[in-house]
Amino acid sequence: MSGKRRGPPEGGQFKKGQSGNPGGYLKKSPAPVSADYLFRKIAYETILLDSSGKSVKMSRLEAVVRQVHIMALNGKPGAERLFHKIRRQFRSNAAPGEFILVVTENDMKL
Repeated sequence: MSGKRRGPPEGGQFKKGQSGNPGGYLKKSPAPVSADYLFRKIAYETILLDSSGKSVKMSRLEAVVRQVHIMALNGKPGAERLFHKIRRQFRSNAAPGEFILVVTENDMKL
């Protein structure tokens, strides 16, 4: 055997400056996210709302429940049903602390 090393034919060799794997490795697709995880992630994000000229921080879920409650107080039947469903769902998990109820004159006419 001669002392020459054999390599790939010239046509199959990489060109100068060319990477050995131009396509790169295959990227893994991200793990699928459950709908439950996605809902909770969005529901518990903190948002900033303007209320009576003041900025108030609360979770998106709290903002939605407050809005449904206001709509129910204004006599929207769909909102009333939804609010009662929500209330039944979380009956035993009442938040500790003080509750502030704001009642307007229109609410008193109900």
